[in-house]
Amino acid sequence: MNAKLKMFLRFALAGLMLAAPLSWAAKITIYLCGDSTMQDWGTGYYPKHGMGQDFSFFFDADYVTVYNGGCGGTTSLTYYKGCWSSNFVNKQTGVSTSGIRDMLKTGDYVFIMFGANDNGYKVGQDSFNHYMTAMVTEARARGAYPILLTPIRRGNFTNADSVYESYHAYPAYTRNLSVTTGAPLIDLDTLSRNLLLDVGEAYDHEFFQMYFPAGEYSGWASGTADNQHLQQMGANAMGRMVTEQIREHSADSVRRLANYLKPMYQVDVKVSPEGADSMTTVSAYYPEGMTVTLKTVAKAKGAAFKGWYDGGGNLVSTNSQTTVTASFIKTFVMGKKSTQYTAVYANGTAQKYAGTGTAVDFSGLKVNSSSSAALIEISSSSGTEESFSSHAAMSFASLFYAYTPDTAGAGYSESANAGYLGSGYWNFANEANSFAEYYLTSPTAGYATLGVIYANGGSANRMVNAYLGDHDYYIDFPPTGSWTTWDTAYMDMDLFSGDGSVKFISMTADGGPNITAFGFDRMVYKKGEAPAAVISPESTASPAFRFADGVLYSSVSGFADLRLFRMDGTCAYRSGVLLSKGANRLSVPAPLARGTYGVVVKMSGKSGATAFRIDVR
Repeated sequence: MNAKLKMFLRFALAGLMLAAPLSWAAKITIYLCGDSTMQDWGTGYYPKHGMGQDFSFFFDADYVTVYNGGCGGTTSLTYYKGCWSSNFVNKQTGVSTSGIRDMLKTGDYVFIMFGANDNGYKVGQDSFNHYMTAMVTEARARGAYPILLTPIRRGNFTNADSVYESYHAYPAYTRNLSVTTGAPLIDLDTLSRNLLLDVGEAYDHEFFQMYFPAGEYSGWASGTADNQHLQQMGANAMGRMVTEQIREHSADSVRRLANYLKPMYQVDVKVSPEGADSMTTVSAYYPEGMTVTLKTVAKAKGAAFKGWYDGGGNLVSTNSQTTVTASFIKTFVMGKKSTQYTAVYANGTAQKYAGTGTAVDFSGLKVNSSSSAALIEISSSSGTEESFSSHAAMSFASLFYAYTPDTAGAGYSESANAGYLGSGYWNFANEANSFAEYYLTSPTAGYATLGVIYANGGSANRMVNAYLGDHDYYIDFPPTGSWTTWDTAYMDMDLFSGDGSVKFISMTADGGPNITAFGFDRMVYKKGEAPAAVISPESTASPAFRFADGVLYSSVSGFADLRLFRMDGTCAYRSGVLLSKGANRLSVPAPLARGTYGVVVKMSGKSGATAFRIDVR
């Protein structure tokens, strides 16, 4: 098929998608505007990458050109003045080029991501809003489609369940701007936070952030400890999440871009013998032409590593990136078929690929806020199922049902939509400033993560101000697909000491989502129910649990935090689950590797936990 016919058919299938149609021969350009986390980095910096550096590989070059206009060290203000509205010198090429605004043509797209340096350089909210809005408005004036992105979260873990909100209010400012300007939003702050929690701090530092030891790359002979900037693996993981959002976005203008995405191919990663590693690159999918990095870290220091073997069982002896100096890191350029690689240690054997090599089928893809597939599923004997997407994987040390607020305005306590916890849920009135307030007691001040279990059956995000103590925190609640589908939204915040409250206030004319429960990753009590003394671990025993033949037997019912730990101490899975008394079937399918795991069950609102071991066969 010749190129012109191929292009014609693509546009025919897309239904001549663009609201302001291009000529059939025109190409779309995607302009990426951001700071050092977006920009291109020279080969001497490898593996340091901006998110936009390899972004072009995701798109069919016959129809889309990606221009990475990321400029390191910029804020929304300095970028607007130095890269957007006037000529600037490209740091990589040294060539003076026109400002992004003057390059735009009808039908182009502009991805705008700022906040990291605005926070650090103390650009205020008014200035941030002004220059971000100016870029959105001026892009539209030239017929382009602006898309706002919140900044990528730093790998700054405060504990296993919390990644510090380093950029503070700026992600919330961007979410607000999406509402006020009408520009579509891709919330990378939330998505990257959830991904980092899924993989854990050790994996994030070794594989995503520029936080690795000496001896891996010639350009970084002494290693590096930078938890803000990304390795190529991390940059491409963030880019991959953006393409997932493009496929499923509620805005037609964003979803149209999915028609130009290239096929993706799976790289299935295995370790032999199982358990010889402490961490290895997870299986993922990539477009043709993108560099793939595979890395494994031995479980035992000094363990003999035989090498990486491809899907045909052959030892891979070369690297596509010549700066790689470690034998346990392998880089190659993705081909046009799915495949498999095995990290082989002493006494291990290469495993040959048995798949068909076909591209990943995205027709049934459902993207949710976790950006991670569930590893296990727990279904209770009562027939009530709690999926990974219905209650996300935060460890609730305290949980409160939202059905009956202590004070409220313009809303309702309801129980009409199934799937809620407790007696029902709070339904905000369809207006701004409807609210529900809950009186709480916190034993000590400190950093905490708030999780809100909600349903949003509407078509648009609903923003809520969670007013805690004397601080405002803005939480965005994406659609869940129906009013009976429940998910969890998160916000990191500073918790007060003593008596106080959390007040949820709707920020949109549609009101807020339905909220059935909320909780914290530390002990907080309903006002009047806290122990009189300073809180300390209780001496009473935790509820008893027993595991046999794939069934978790519980002596109590209620909401619990369940975790599976590998024997090296890394967390393999965690989820909030609703347990019934008696039998709760525990299913552990692939990709959870066979072996021995520690299980920790912590009942919400109870001190202490029960730990035991299981064998996954």
